[in-house]
Amino acid sequence: MAYRQFLANFQIGAASGWDLFIGLTFIIAVLVYGLFLGRNRLIVLLLSSYFSLSIVNVLPWKRLSDFGWLGIGDGPSASLKIIIFLGIILLFYFLIPRSLISSVLRIRKRGEASWLRLLVLSVVQVGLLAMAILSFLPEEALADIGSVVKMIFVGSEAQFVWITLPILTVVLMRRNRKMEEK
Repeated sequence: MAYRQFLANFQIGAASGWDLFIGLTFIIAVLVYGLFLGRNRLIVLLLSSYFSLSIVNVLPWKRLSDFGWLGIGDGPSASLKIIIFLGIILLFYFLIPRSLISSVLRIRKRGEASWLRLLVLSVVQVGLLAMAILSFLPEEALADIGSVVKMIFVGSEAQFVWITLPILTVVLMRRNRKMEEK
């Protein structure tokens, strides 16, 4: 818990330690996504994220709390929602390539794309994940996060932007004919 205190008290200019930590994590995640995943895998992860976010938001938590062995009690904790969200993403990530969706969308193998396209897809994917994870946190947990991160990832406007932006990015992204002919 000492790191929480450190991040809460750390300050560089107007940016708090939590802002810097979240920003650095965002940049590292974008670079890792861009380097190790191809266009098709990013699109599969994007679809998986949408499916997972939809499922977690409509899960009947009150009905699930009737099962005492789940330990939900009054309602799910933020960590349970995040674990279920990430678990469903992984489940769909492995199921989508073996489904009809992959043949309809032609998302076989890794997929080739320019660095700029991979970077843009990575940014919108990581932004969607960050928005979703931060939306599961209670207000008390968001109190230490700075106003810049809250403005970008928290709130109804931010949710609208991060849910819409990946869709627009994929729709507006053109296929590279030279890479398709290979």
